[in-house]
Amino acid sequence: MRTLILSLSLMAALAAQAEQGFYIKPHLNNITPDGCTLIWEAAEPQQGVVEYGLDANYGMTAEADEALKINRVRMTGLKPETEYFYKVTCGDDVLESTFITAPGESRPITFIMIGDSRRWGTRWEETDMATHAEQWDPEFYITQGDLVPNGHVYDQWPEHFNRFKTINHRYWMATARGNHEGSQIFDPENDWFAQYHELPGDGEPYAAFTWGNTTFVLISFEQTAASPKWLKENVPTFDSQYTILAHHFPVYCTGYYSPADQRKELAQSTMRPLAMTIDQLDIDLDLAGHTHIYERLYPLKDGKRNDREGTTFITNGGDIGGNFPEYFTAQGDDKKTMDQPTYTVFHMGEDRIWFRTFAWHRQHEEIAQIDYGVIWKDEAVPQAVFAKLDGAEGEELLAVIEDLGAMAYAPAAKALLPYMESGDAAVRQTAMKAIRRISNVDESASLLPFLQDEDLLVRREAARSLEIAMDPVLTPKVIAEATNKEQDEQTRISLIGALQFHAPAEAATDVLVDLLDTADRAPVPVRERAAYALARTAGEADIERIAAMFREEQWPYVTLRLGFALNELTGRRQSLDDKAPIGRSKPGDERDEFIERWIEWYEKQKAKEAA
Repeated sequence: MRTLILSLSLMAALAAQAEQGFYIKPHLNNITPDGCTLIWEAAEPQQGVVEYGLDANYGMTAEADEALKINRVRMTGLKPETEYFYKVTCGDDVLESTFITAPGESRPITFIMIGDSRRWGTRWEETDMATHAEQWDPEFYITQGDLVPNGHVYDQWPEHFNRFKTINHRYWMATARGNHEGSQIFDPENDWFAQYHELPGDGEPYAAFTWGNTTFVLISFEQTAASPKWLKENVPTFDSQYTILAHHFPVYCTGYYSPADQRKELAQSTMRPLAMTIDQLDIDLDLAGHTHIYERLYPLKDGKRNDREGTTFITNGGDIGGNFPEYFTAQGDDKKTMDQPTYTVFHMGEDRIWFRTFAWHRQHEEIAQIDYGVIWKDEAVPQAVFAKLDGAEGEELLAVIEDLGAMAYAPAAKALLPYMESGDAAVRQTAMKAIRRISNVDESASLLPFLQDEDLLVRREAARSLEIAMDPVLTPKVIAEATNKEQDEQTRISLIGALQFHAPAEAATDVLVDLLDTADRAPVPVRERAAYALARTAGEADIERIAAMFREEQWPYVTLRLGFALNELTGRRQSLDDKAPIGRSKPGDERDEFIERWIEWYEKQKAKEAA
């Protein structure tokens, strides 16, 4: 009995001792050329002290004003771009680490972007993504929020900080508040994001800081719609080579794979003022999260592709599961081969920006590059790369071709076509990928022969290039391949996209209806793409035949997409969900009730217009 009492006493003593340590370990915030803030939470109130200096002997100290559980201590008097050692003691817990202050002058920089990490569970650690990211020597991280499921729930925060425990004591993770962090306006006493973070400048909702040659603006989610006024007043005053906006909600995004265009955003409604403001300002990159996909768009201005003057929009929502791409999608994700987590590394160079995105590869079970892009302003940059094409061989040739594609340099497309005659499969594949990344109308006719190429990758890249940019005169030949039963499914899917975006609407609609309505049905993925496109090409004259297809359709996605088309064409919005009545309905008479609602509403609206 005495032994048991001693054991229980020892356990109690150990537990009490453990309670004196870190609840959340120190993490870096608001690094500037002359200062850095450390934030941590102790199990019990303490007056936090930080020892710091140019070596492990430290020599300087900073301490909190009072004893609190959440400690916020600012290290001051630092030198720019200098490594500092620091030490924090909390009960029996000790953290020793280092960090490097921000540069004091304009120079090229490298940083890493991640988003919506709340959904990752233990994937970041299991895939060892942090080690992979370390190869780029990043100076800090940026994330667009959604670090936890509910930021106003206290118990959820340790998981986030533990997930990035190998990073956040060495690098600042500058974060724009996402909707899952919760409001900074309502219930402020439980606003743990604000208590665990310190943003630069004036802080939320518009935090701006300069690191090297780039100024960053972090916009909190609640103020996204109201941000244009602040941006117009402040962005013109920035004296940096580059400007980047980072915020949670995308301005442009194709959304999720879903029959109802879930989270599809085309700079409309609440995002339109921000899109118009970005068009007016000199903003190089717009980084967003929220939608759990990876998608990069071609530079856009006034809602149209503009490689010279547009802003590049990237959505990295931490996951994979994107919708069918738009013509302005430079690179999207693929849920068949890709998986979470993802990250993008950016290098803001002297004459260009380059970036690479990585995700977990499902089949190969390794980290794989899923995107590579280069942004340039001076045409001398791609011209210098173009000049290397002539005479290049082997690995150098592949690298030059890849760079020209990443730069989307239009004059290179025609020059790359002769490389499609190469006997080297790697050269042919790299050349076609580059041609697809460039994708201009002038060379679209030259891609038709490659739709029958023996190399499946070449075939698919040629079709995707036509989806991005196609001369409408090619419509009959593209229809022939899109309806060719012997053609590869993915190639057909991209060609259906080409018809949706670039063919005359009536011709495209007829083909799409045929793909959906024929007794000898196309494969399910092809039919899904046709149903998706039909909602964008059909007109009011097509309501009757779409309703007839809806009545007899058996495949759930196609059923709901036909319903989406009828919603759009009639103006009568009926709930579209696999759990809603339409989604649960059976072909035949059971569908008539929904059809009657659409037609009745449509006829009433027409009658009103006629009156």
